[in-house]
Amino acid sequence: MAWLRMARRFTRGSAARLALTVLAVAWGVALVAGVWLANRAVLRAFVEVIDTMAGRAALEVVAGEGGLFPEGVAATVGTVPGVEAAVPSVKGAAYADGGELLTVYGVDLTGDAPERVYGARLELDDPLVFLARPDSIALARPFAAAHGLALGDRFELATPAGRRNFTLRGLLDAEGVARAYGGNVAVMDLFAAEELFTRRGFITGVDVVVAPDADVREVAEVIVALLPAGLRVQAPAQRQADLRRVTDSLRVALQALGLFGLVAAFLITFNRLSTVFEERAWQLGVLRAVGLRTGAVWRALLGESLLVGAAGVALGIPFGLGLGRLLVPVIATASAVANKLVAPPAALAPEPGVLLVAGALGLVTAVLAAVLPAWRAARVAVAETMRSRGSESPGGGGRVLWVLRGLALAAVGAGLAAQARHPSAACGLLATALVAAGTALAARPAVHAASFLLGAGSRRLAGPVGRLAAASLLHNPRRTALTVATLGVGLGCVVWFWTMAQSFRTSLVDALSAAVRADLVVTSAHVTSGYVEAPVSEEVAARLAAVPGVAAVIGARVVDWPHDGRRIAIEAVDARYFADAGLGRWPLARQQITDVWNRVAGGEAAIVSANFLVNFGARVGDAVVLETPSGPLALVIGGATAAFESPAGTLQMSREVFTRYWRDRQVNRVGVQLAPGAEVAAVRAAIARDLAPAYDLRILSARELIGYYAAQVGRAFAPLHVLSATVLLVTLLGVADTLLAAVLGRTRELGAARAVGIRRAALVRMVFLEALLLGGLGLALAVISGVGLAALWVHETLPYLLGWVLELHLPYRELPVLAALTIAVAGAAAMLPARRAARLEPGLALREE
Repeated sequence: MAWLRMARRFTRGSAARLALTVLAVAWGVALVAGVWLANRAVLRAFVEVIDTMAGRAALEVVAGEGGLFPEGVAATVGTVPGVEAAVPSVKGAAYADGGELLTVYGVDLTGDAPERVYGARLELDDPLVFLARPDSIALARPFAAAHGLALGDRFELATPAGRRNFTLRGLLDAEGVARAYGGNVAVMDLFAAEELFTRRGFITGVDVVVAPDADVREVAEVIVALLPAGLRVQAPAQRQADLRRVTDSLRVALQALGLFGLVAAFLITFNRLSTVFEERAWQLGVLRAVGLRTGAVWRALLGESLLVGAAGVALGIPFGLGLGRLLVPVIATASAVANKLVAPPAALAPEPGVLLVAGALGLVTAVLAAVLPAWRAARVAVAETMRSRGSESPGGGGRVLWVLRGLALAAVGAGLAAQARHPSAACGLLATALVAAGTALAARPAVHAASFLLGAGSRRLAGPVGRLAAASLLHNPRRTALTVATLGVGLGCVVWFWTMAQSFRTSLVDALSAAVRADLVVTSAHVTSGYVEAPVSEEVAARLAAVPGVAAVIGARVVDWPHDGRRIAIEAVDARYFADAGLGRWPLARQQITDVWNRVAGGEAAIVSANFLVNFGARVGDAVVLETPSGPLALVIGGATAAFESPAGTLQMSREVFTRYWRDRQVNRVGVQLAPGAEVAAVRAAIARDLAPAYDLRILSARELIGYYAAQVGRAFAPLHVLSATVLLVTLLGVADTLLAAVLGRTRELGAARAVGIRRAALVRMVFLEALLLGGLGLALAVISGVGLAALWVHETLPYLLGWVLELHLPYRELPVLAALTIAVAGAAAMLPARRAARLEPGLALREE
């Protein structure tokens, strides 16, 4: 086709000028493909762990997240018609040398449970010896091989009861449950596991195999009718749905942020193609003068944009695969930290459907970006085109465009008002998209509004050179507005990401600084899920209390627990913490019940986080009923604080009440208050010498503990930092390309300036000042839009999308770096061609075009 041949010739002639445009489209496609593929890979890995852990079990009886209940429940479940096997189990976490997590299953090995229920063939050296010796353990073959262990070898593991020696007396084939967590799986006899991870006679689950001819739903209903209060029945499919619900918010947020990279690519492509088509106005005028129709010119220009988009997609797909592989471990860690999960090994799979969608978005972005510039370049009258060398072509329909801008900005205001009146995650995402569109549309009015200030300010600061710089900048208002819009949207996204991360970090540090006043905090050196320290026996607290110089110890237990269809965090702290203000207190909101702290210490009330109130529609003074392993527990909401243990909400209560209802005697953290005159260094050294080796303990000051949690915030927000770096790179490359091309295209204009007597140094200063003004306008718009988006997310969207209730804090340290980087890139992009043009003789420069 003629128009396509013409498009190929145009593209070959402008290949160098369009290189960075192709790169911008490629990075936009890479962002979409990489984020989507990485999210799907991580979710697939989490779901696979659930499936492999379940084995052949169609149902599981549990008491919340790892809650303890009597072993005899398994016998009751086994009497239900249609139940083929009901296997009591204990699941715990141990740690090999180097801190490697090993998931330990305690099951009744007198039968064929490992193979029959969990799908893993167990090879035992001597079954009778294995059952008779409590130190017996079986390891998955991959784990044993990786650590050079053979049958009969002895090795040491860190458990909640302290470090213990084990003997390898069995091996699990890498099938069924032995594939979970990359093969880091072990099996013990049920009674030995109870001694280490729960209490004698108490288990964490009953795995139920349903007969092939039985209806799983009917069997589950019968089991539920027989269970005591506090226990429930769940299926692997239900656990998968719960997992998807838990991780869905982070996935949606990352996908939405990835699409903003495509928006930045759209603006860069729109800007660059507008510039290229205007520079080609003379050629187009000649073609139309010799008889080429307007429609043919328009199709040829659209064909050129299609070729640019295709080249961008061809580069973007492999870029996306590479970015996805980079993001997989980052998103897996962020999901594990944010949701307190164990991050499984995940592998990226190049899914054709996702790649096709990302490629289609890239092509549509490039073509849509060219529609208006191509229409504008093709419709201008031939005579006017021939006269407009070096000038920006008229936009046409100015009033209509301003009306459209006004309507769009009104839509932004309406979207923000709707979000304020009816806050929700969906409204927040829609308002975010509207703010991004409004930022791009506000660039042209912002340039017009700033024109007087630019002219007056530049003249006062830089004299005639400044006046010329401002006039030159405003001579091409459309191009200036597009560049400002690109900076506003692209850098606005970066400011938005950084502000959210800073808001979370500072809000957490402020809350913890008031809540943690212990001289020392002792925890396990290991992390069992996400960022929460592994539990240890409460015996550690008793032994810490006996260390010379210790006046008081406060134990705290943190568990995730189901409540009203969500996973909340329960933080149970010794009653003394709530009764004694000197040990630290979480800052409460103004509304609270009378005598709140004593009532919490006495087990009548609880403190909840602000996001708990938002997510469950609760109020201070209401009763909250928790389904515990021992039955319902009703507590009054005594007050609200800014706790961050869970996106769904945190409930703080007396550990004495928790121990009574949950039968759990473990702690995650122990706060240590020293006696007057005791030296912190001496007590710390005594704990490190006498207790730390036996339990793998970590001893921190309050400041070090707060620093640890602040570092975990960085891990949780790592995907945002990767995305912001990518968007920043694309934006700065696009702006640099635009400025470079703009100055190169003005060689004739700069030659005319030299011809009328402007010195070379003044000419270079003028172009540099133009770049500074342009960068300053873009930065101002970026800060306004970025802070506005951050405020929208912190106050409205995050509470409903991810569950967090935060205070807004600006990234004061990062913003000057962003400003310096933007000005440096803009200045360098303008200076290099300006110096070249200034060195040319006026006559040569005037003949450049």
